[in-house]
Amino acid sequence: MRPPLVVRTRLSLRRILRNDHLLLAAMALVVGVLSGYGTLVFRFIVDVLQESTFGVALSAAVPSTNLLAWWHILLVPTVGGLVVGVFLHLALGGRAHTIAHVIEASALRGGRMPARDGIVSFFAHAASLAVGSSGGREGPLVHFGASLGALISDRLRLNRSQTRTLLGCGVASAIGALFNAPVAGAVFAIEVVVGNLSLKAAAPIFVAAVTGTAIGRFYFGTEPSFTVPHHELISLWEFPAFLLLGVVCAGGAIVFIRAIFLLDDAVQRTRIPTWLRPTVGGLLLGLIALEVPEILGVGFLTTDAALRASFAFDFLLVLIVAKIAAVAISLGFGFGGGVFSPSLFLGATVGGAFGFVAGSAFPDLFSGVSAYALIGTGALAGAVMGAPLSTIFIIFELTGSSDLTVAVMIATAAASVLTTQLYGRSFFHLQLARRGINVSGGHDQALLEGVPVGRIMRSNFVAVDADSSIDSLNARLRESQSGEVYVVDAEGALLGVVNYADVNNAILNREGENPPETAGEIAHSMGGVVAVSDSIEQAQRALETSDSQILAVVANRDTMVLRGIVTALDISRTHNDALLRVRAEEHA
Repeated sequence: MRPPLVVRTRLSLRRILRNDHLLLAAMALVVGVLSGYGTLVFRFIVDVLQESTFGVALSAAVPSTNLLAWWHILLVPTVGGLVVGVFLHLALGGRAHTIAHVIEASALRGGRMPARDGIVSFFAHAASLAVGSSGGREGPLVHFGASLGALISDRLRLNRSQTRTLLGCGVASAIGALFNAPVAGAVFAIEVVVGNLSLKAAAPIFVAAVTGTAIGRFYFGTEPSFTVPHHELISLWEFPAFLLLGVVCAGGAIVFIRAIFLLDDAVQRTRIPTWLRPTVGGLLLGLIALEVPEILGVGFLTTDAALRASFAFDFLLVLIVAKIAAVAISLGFGFGGGVFSPSLFLGATVGGAFGFVAGSAFPDLFSGVSAYALIGTGALAGAVMGAPLSTIFIIFELTGSSDLTVAVMIATAAASVLTTQLYGRSFFHLQLARRGINVSGGHDQALLEGVPVGRIMRSNFVAVDADSSIDSLNARLRESQSGEVYVVDAEGALLGVVNYADVNNAILNREGENPPETAGEIAHSMGGVVAVSDSIEQAQRALETSDSQILAVVANRDTMVLRGIVTALDISRTHNDALLRVRAEEHA
């Protein structure tokens, strides 16, 4: 006798839910739809608010003193900055979250992200762009899409691997819907966020990317974001110029990133309250906009014009300097916004300016200013993002042009490699590094970031007072399993370490002048010291620069009170245990 239909249906649903591939594919579709429509809502909110503040959406026209009074251009970012600052202070106690937080969540927390932070950041970024913040839309939308993926994963109680995949789905859908670029969206999510190219992770991400792109195309059409003239390479002799352009773009990327961090550090040192900083930044932004209004907002119109070689050489130089200053002010003073769109802006202007120079030097071997602007766009953006592969795909999908494929790849590769070697992996990884977070070792290595040293340190160390006699040290050394004795003062603060070699040398030198008599006199400094609250990943980095395989663990670096020791073997075992737990969770 067959079971009833209801029972059969339940059994079928249970089998589907237990199938990881089907479950992830279904959830990828859901996340793709939500993230895609979230992107539409974000764009709609920004456009409506810009029409209310500037009288026109910045995606349709650039406000200037010909359209608005000077005080209007000055007032909007200033008052808007006050609103953004108060909102962020009350809601997040600081700044809006962006792509760096997504990378951190994927690497260190198994994809777990607070949904509240995503929602608050969504509106904070929208308000920032609405009042002219010189940032991009991709940062907030990537964070919002990732937050949706994390929220659904949390509700379904998915494991670490599945959660990170859904995180990537939200990212891919947001990029696809925003830039009409499904391949670039998927590649960006895999390259930057997930770091996993397995079929199990990649297939759902591509589903989400296509879903988000389909939603964006339904509402905004299939035309590429930028209008680029047809290009043809004049001669193979131009390739050295393309390579040199990559070098120039690497320099531009470093200056751009450095300017943001320098101004951010300068603002942090001031006594301006956090909630008031966007107001000051808005005033400075308005002053720049009085002369160069093109720096307001995302800047797609200006980027498009630069790609069509619509600007003179002198004005391109003005745009480069003004945009770097505007983005540094916007992010340094606490406005929301991403860095990808500004890097496209700078790439187009730097490439265009380089094109003028190349054309004047070799007019017979010159493909045109717009060709160099297109190449520069990919090179500089790839260097800033630390994602050359994703950037190359985005450039082709944004422009609908593949005429300069090899040239874009050469310049982008050169710029990315140089920037990485000279300054760091990417803007986002540098942001994390400034907060003491290192994910450069990969996602498995980053598991160690979440484990404090105090959890695995040993307490079976041997310590002696600084005035202990040398003769007594031999007995204490035999008690020590590590062959080392730690010398501390009366408060327990670490002064140094003594081993058998130190004691033997002291005994041999007893016949000399002023022979050492106490442990404090023969102790040498530790090769490495970590605090109880430091992560195991930090301890591992300390071991790499130390001659010893043992680190002393202190309460903190101010008091230096000795609490324990940690060995290279302890760290290796902890890493292996963490990996085994993750693998077991993924296959459970």
